[in-house]
Amino acid sequence: MKKEGTWYILAIIIILFFIGFSTPYRNSKEDHSILVEGRGEVYAVPDTMTLSLRVEENAPTTAEAQKAEEEKVSKIKEILKKYNISSNDIKTTDVNIYEQFDWRESWRVSLGYVASHNLEVKIKNANTENEGLWSRIISEVSEIWGVLVNNINYDIYDKTEYYSQARKLAMEKAYQKAWELAKLWDVKLGKPISIQEDRSFDSTVYTSMAATKNSFVMEDAIEEEMDSDISLWEMKIILDVSVAYAIK
Repeated sequence: MKKEGTWYILAIIIILFFIGFSTPYRNSKEDHSILVEGRGEVYAVPDTMTLSLRVEENAPTTAEAQKAEEEKVSKIKEILKKYNISSNDIKTTDVNIYEQFDWRESWRVSLGYVASHNLEVKIKNANTENEGLWSRIISEVSEIWGVLVNNINYDIYDKTEYYSQARKLAMEKAYQKAWELAKLWDVKLGKPISIQEDRSFDSTVYTSMAATKNSFVMEDAIEEEMDSDISLWEMKIILDVSVAYAIK
């Protein structure tokens, strides 16, 4: 019995030895770190514009409504072709047809059928050779009865360069914070041991509009931007970093 107890204790010692041997050694000084954040912001002029168009037609039958709607879409595509807009940059986002009713107290009256067709039109290089093209397109398509320009979205086709600039600024700010903290704590700042980043952009250039024949209304963010340091014709590219620096 005594011998079995001795072997049992010995087995436990061996197991604890191997557990301790397999656990990686950590230097507590190397585990000390400073976690800081930095933000880089870069402004850029948008070079891509997307027009959202909606075509609606009301007729007594579905066939008549659909035919009239298709004719209007064809006219829109003819206008776009005239301005050298590629068919690849014209996308149908929704097609729908439904019966419209006038509801009374206890019954309803059919008002016919409504056919709708939504299009997205992308205009590239909108800030260079195609500048002002969107206004000419809107002017012509709004002459077609029943065409609605829902909105205009601005964007930057390739943000890679701007994110690189924003990243550099963010890292410089993060390092400056870490260096100041290390100086206050009287410690030596080491290399980064972890870096995380988060990308985003502020689409400050956004115009909401509605356009139909004999009616053209534009609402934009001018009032909101009056007190801002950013132009209505610029977008803000934002990149945030979270950096952990080793300290000694």
